[in-house]
Parts: sequence; C-alpha cells; structure tokens
Amino acid sequence: MSEVEPECLECAAQYEELLAKYRKLKKKFRKMRKSFAAIECAITHKCDHYAEFIIGECEAYRGKYECTSECEDAGR
Repeated sequence: MSEVEPECLECAAQYEELLAKYRKLKKKFRKMRKSFAAIECAITHKCDHYAEFIIGECEAYRGKYECTSECEDAGR
C-alpha cells in the first residue's frame, strides 16, 4: 500500500471541521427562518396576542445569536 501524504490528512481534517461548522450554522439558520416566518405571520394577521408573541420569539433567541469575536474578525 502507498503512504498517505501529510497534506492530504491535514486537508481532510480541515474539511471535516468546516463541514461540522456548516451543519451547525445550517441548523441555526433553519430555526431562525421558522421564527421569522412565525413573526411575519403574526404581523400580517395581527391576531390578539401578536405583540406578545413577537416579543417572546425575540427574547427566546436573545444572546444565542449575537455576534461573536469570530464573526467580528471576519467583518474586518
């Protein structure tokens, strides 16, 4: 059998790390998209408790998705 080059192992590890980050962000994106759709529906239909619902949805995600040092560095 032939030897695996070290560069290939490094790339494979980097790929797995990026793939894990991508899946995590994709899951967050789906959750937030559902919340935004629910908020849009509440605003559009203006049911009796739409203001309380919107505030509740916003508070549920407060702090979880605030900008981290990682995304602040990317913006520079």
